[in-house]
Amino acid sequence: MHELRKDYIFDRWVIVNTERAKRPRDFIKKHQKIVEHGSCPFCPGNEKTTPPEIDRVEEKGKWILRNFENKFPAVTIEASPKVKTKGTYFTSGNAFGKHEVIVETPSHSTQFHDLSIEHIAKYLQLMFKRRNALYKVPGIKFVAMFKNHGLEAGTSLVHEHSQIIAYNKLPKNVDREIKAIAAHRKKHRKCPYCEVTKLERKGPRRISENGTFLVFTPYASIFEFEAGIFSKQHFDSFSDLKEKHLLELAELIKKTLSRLAVLNAPYNMYFHEAPVGKKHHIHVKIVPRFITWGGFEHCTGCIINTVSPEQAAEFFRGESE
Repeated sequence: MHELRKDYIFDRWVIVNTERAKRPRDFIKKHQKIVEHGSCPFCPGNEKTTPPEIDRVEEKGKWILRNFENKFPAVTIEASPKVKTKGTYFTSGNAFGKHEVIVETPSHSTQFHDLSIEHIAKYLQLMFKRRNALYKVPGIKFVAMFKNHGLEAGTSLVHEHSQIIAYNKLPKNVDREIKAIAAHRKKHRKCPYCEVTKLERKGPRRISENGTFLVFTPYASIFEFEAGIFSKQHFDSFSDLKEKHLLELAELIKKTLSRLAVLNAPYNMYFHEAPVGKKHHIHVKIVPRFITWGGFEHCTGCIINTVSPEQAAEFFRGESE
C-alpha cells in the first residue's frame, strides 16, 4: 500500500507505506536506558532537593502527586515578555514564562499506565488547575502541558513526571489549527473536529470510547501507532471538564497507554487546546517514538508512516499482535 493522505483540516501530508510494515510486536525493542546518578530527587524523602513546592495531592497523610518549578527551566519569569524586531530579519525576545513539573507518583518504578483511573483523574485535575493559574500570569500566551516517557521521547529521569511550560508565544502548530478551525466554521458553520469525531466513531480507526471521549488513530497519522483522544461533545478548554469527564478521560488514557506498553514504547503525550478566548476542540495526543525521521521527512515536511492508522487501530483494539 502506497497512499498519500492529507490531514483532516490543514495542509499537512503523510505517505502511508505499509510494504515496509512489520507486525506490531516487531516494534518491541530494548530502548536506551536512562542512566541514573545518585538518589532520585522525585522520590519521597528527597523533597528538599527540588525547588519549593507549589501544590500537592495527598492520600492518608502522604503525597501522591507533587508540583514544583523545574530546577532547570526552559523559560524564566524574571524578564520582559516583549518580542522585538531589529531591522528586517532579526526578531528576538526573552524566553519569558514559567516551567513546572508534576511528579505523578511517589513510587520510583511505577509507570503511568499502572496508576489507577482515580489517580490519573487527580493528576489531570492538578494539571488543569495549574494551567488555569498560569494563564493568569501577565505576558503568558500559551500553556503547554505534556509528558515524555522514555529517553527517545526526551525524558532524562526514570521517575514518572509531566511538565508544564507557560510562555510568551503562541506555537505555530496551535495557531495553524486555530485558524483552520475558524476557516472551517466560517464556511460550514460547524466545528470540524466535532464532525471528524462523529465519522471516526463509525470507521476502521476507532479504538474505544466512553460517555465523553473517543479514541482513534488519526487518518493521516505522522507517527506509527499515534492515537488521539477527542471529546465527543464540544469543549474549547480542558478547564471546562467536570469530575465525571476527568474520570472518563483518565480511563481512556490508561487503556491506550496500557496497550502501548505491550510494545515497550517511548512516547510523548500532550494536551491540545486553544489559549483563553480562542476556539478549538480539546484532545489528547499520544505519539510513540519508534523511528527517527530521515532526510526525506526533513527535506519535504511529508512523513512516511509504515503502519497504517487502520492497522494501528487493530492493535489497540487487541485484534493483532
